[in-house]
Amino acid sequence: MALVTTDYLKPISFLVVEDKAYMRRLIKGVLETLGAKMIDETDNGKDALNIIRQAPPDVVLTEYWLAPLNGVELLRAVRNDKGNVRFTPIIMITAETRREKVIGARNCGVTEYIAKPITAKGVFLRIREVIERPRPFIDSKAYFGPDRRRRMEVMAEGQDRRGDTARPRPVGPEGNEGLTQEQIDRLVAGEEIKDFGIR
Repeated sequence: MALVTTDYLKPISFLVVEDKAYMRRLIKGVLETLGAKMIDETDNGKDALNIIRQAPPDVVLTEYWLAPLNGVELLRAVRNDKGNVRFTPIIMITAETRREKVIGARNCGVTEYIAKPITAKGVFLRIREVIERPRPFIDSKAYFGPDRRRRMEVMAEGQDRRGDTARPRPVGPEGNEGLTQEQIDRLVAGEEIKDFGIR
């Protein structure tokens, strides 16, 4: 699937929250290729929260590891807000793929979760999910966020396969293994991961 410049995202506003300038440029480049014109950016979670509260974007794309407020703390603050900003779709784009971290983000109400290194196709598929098939929000004592149940065939139809999706990713200096994008998609969708050798 080749991505060409279109007007698909022209009416959608985005906030890119990423502490590395080259990654912000990369993500913005993908959005611009898809026609996005309204792209705000910041390099930290605290400023992101202020931007979201003052001029809510349609979609937030955030890194997990930020300071002084990390991506999950930002996510939690947005979901706990009393206004309409709590419904803002939040897509985590990060190299943090350890199972417990993905589950933590899911349990705080993340909308989508993309493992780095990213591809334009992978970003496009998840943005398209947010725009064309928004999940209803669940409001219970234990959880506020998008319904975790979704049709896995939607992701599978355009699954980004780079030849190594079945192998866990090395994460961190201690050699912990991370999840593949396919495993992340299944976990964010509410499925339990079994038989992958990941504890």
